[in-house]
Amino acid sequence: MLEVGEHIGWDHGEAQVYAACWQGRPAVLKRHRQPHKFARELYGYRTWPAHLPQLLHSVPERLELVLERRPGECALLVSPTPDLYWAAGAALRVLHDAAPLAIPFDTGRHDLERLMNAFVPRAASWIDPAQVQRVEAMTRAALSGPFPAVVLRHGDYTARNWLWDGSRLTVIDVEHARPGPAVLDTAKLLNALPDPALAQAFQSGYGRGWTAEEHALLRAVRCFDALALAVWCAEHTDRAGYEQSTATLTGLLSSAVS
Repeated sequence: MLEVGEHIGWDHGEAQVYAACWQGRPAVLKRHRQPHKFARELYGYRTWPAHLPQLLHSVPERLELVLERRPGECALLVSPTPDLYWAAGAALRVLHDAAPLAIPFDTGRHDLERLMNAFVPRAASWIDPAQVQRVEAMTRAALSGPFPAVVLRHGDYTARNWLWDGSRLTVIDVEHARPGPAVLDTAKLLNALPDPALAQAFQSGYGRGWTAEEHALLRAVRCFDALALAVWCAEHTDRAGYEQSTATLTGLLSSAVS
């Protein structure tokens, strides 16, 4: 029933992705390396039928998912346009508004605390200590205050994980699906946008602005995300990525973050 073709995934080692054919229809085979990511992705596909490829089959003992293969190109490789980012905002709103099943994972607050404890101690080797202290203080203050409403979020919502055919956007790679405030799905995305008009199109597609609590958390998390990415790039000898991330962090800390 399943015919497997060439490898079509990223060379990052997280999972193996192959072109495939399932019962005569074009498909994708995704084979995970880590059981918890397989579990998160399976949960995401079962929770979010809209804007995702159809889940055709799963083999838990082999950590495999067989998914519908949809047309479109990775949005990271196409010209960024307001139409694309409006569609991305609209799709994310649909995911966030979907009625969740009982969430079997950690809470959004604890998840962010875990990431802070992993990255802040390492940051001092690569980033101005004064900036590290400021980011840590901002993030801990946001975590200790009122927390925005929790949704089931994608966890890695960037153009790398969208397919775009010019009119329809498909969301893929939901192995990071987890609960948390909606703005946690936008910090990395907004930090990477080169044009404010794209951010405006994204927010318009999402269909609402952020509450005061969401704004405060978003400001802190955008700074923390830039710090964490800078650390990751430094540790993986990605000089260009490190320089871009530290510049982003400096800019966020020196101005108001929207």
